[in-house]
Amino acid sequence: MGLWKENFHDSEGYIRLVFDQYFDLDNIEYEERDGQIVASLLAIPYQFGNGNYAITGAYLCGLSTQNKYRGEGIMTDLLYRIEKKMRAKGFAFMFLIPADKGLNRYYTDRGFINGFYRTYLHYTSIHDFKRDYFSTISKEEKRLFEVKKRYFDGLLVEEINDLSGLSEAKIFEELIGFIEGCQRQQKGLSLYQTYQQISTFLTETVLSGGRIMVGRNSEGEIAGLSLYTQSETELREIGRYALNYGVLCKLRESVLLLGGGRNLTVIQYGYEKSLDSTEIWNPMYSAFLPTADQVGAVGIIERTYNPNSHSEIYGMVRILSISEILKFLSRWRRDLKYSILMRQENGEEIFRFSSKNGQLEIQEVINNSNSKDGEILENAGNKNRKIVHIKDSSGYDKIVLSERDLGEILFRRPGSDRLIEEAFGLPALNGKISLLLD
Repeated sequence: MGLWKENFHDSEGYIRLVFDQYFDLDNIEYEERDGQIVASLLAIPYQFGNGNYAITGAYLCGLSTQNKYRGEGIMTDLLYRIEKKMRAKGFAFMFLIPADKGLNRYYTDRGFINGFYRTYLHYTSIHDFKRDYFSTISKEEKRLFEVKKRYFDGLLVEEINDLSGLSEAKIFEELIGFIEGCQRQQKGLSLYQTYQQISTFLTETVLSGGRIMVGRNSEGEIAGLSLYTQSETELREIGRYALNYGVLCKLRESVLLLGGGRNLTVIQYGYEKSLDSTEIWNPMYSAFLPTADQVGAVGIIERTYNPNSHSEIYGMVRILSISEILKFLSRWRRDLKYSILMRQENGEEIFRFSSKNGQLEIQEVINNSNSKDGEILENAGNKNRKIVHIKDSSGYDKIVLSERDLGEILFRRPGSDRLIEEAFGLPALNGKISLLLD
């Protein structure tokens, strides 16, 4: 705890909360010199997915080394040791959040790849979220429009910014239950937090001076919530769960009213579509483009603003089991059909991963000119893994990806070129790590 405070300067309350909830010697690596801990890191187990399928990832946090011991390779050794431990426990990957670009390069050199992204949407203090919502329903049939309008006007918003008695309050149980229900419906590689993890994050939000805004419908039921941090000039929405776009607009409208003239920044994690499929409004931006017919002249073109094309790197991933990640993807996207060759990291083995009807088949491929195409040469002791030969007169003329290449394809930026998906049959995993202690 002393090393954490020395390097990150967090409050005593925050550090105590983290260690009370997550301290486990089985998930910690540290270096001791002369009876003093000089470097350490903590791995927090998390599940990703929903109520039907899940995969495990280890969140590495608190990576720190005392100043006078930096540059000796201590942290590199700790990363190797925690990787070995997490592999043995069956985790599919480890992930972390670099504090700056320099650390991004540092982790890249140690086997990590870019894996999680986020986008910032900026709104002024006078933005009209009510008008935004009404624009999305303006083309509805008149009766339906009136129903949705009354629904919006009937929503009530309450603010939670006091920690005292929060854990015993009925609303605390309601909030956790609502988030758990939303998590069971989420898609892709999204954090699936336990009751205790949700409780810890809600507590930390209030403890750090943030706000929890809760929206209720006319029946008094929770229809959405948003979590905010605040500074003198800005409010930041760091997480949200809502049943529809109208609830989100109502929550954001209320936040601006309470913000005292502060602007609002909404942080989106991964690829997020509007909750309302009827939305017709999209922001535009202007781009200055040079024209070919006149030197020094420029033209102006308006394009629809796509937040995901402006996303920035947020978290990095160290893959521990590519097969577990592909199994997760196959269960999530049962429509996928692909066959990919991959060379094992730090080895010569080549594996073929094939997905069809939600099932992943793994075969080890060898180059044996005396064998027939597809002939099973050896059973590897696993009914899903058979060593086969792919007949090819010129050797391996098919694309053989490295494990890192395949990982970068899976964890690529959201909304990236569709050609990648068409070429390999693999969509981006669209990872989301919102509501995370960082």
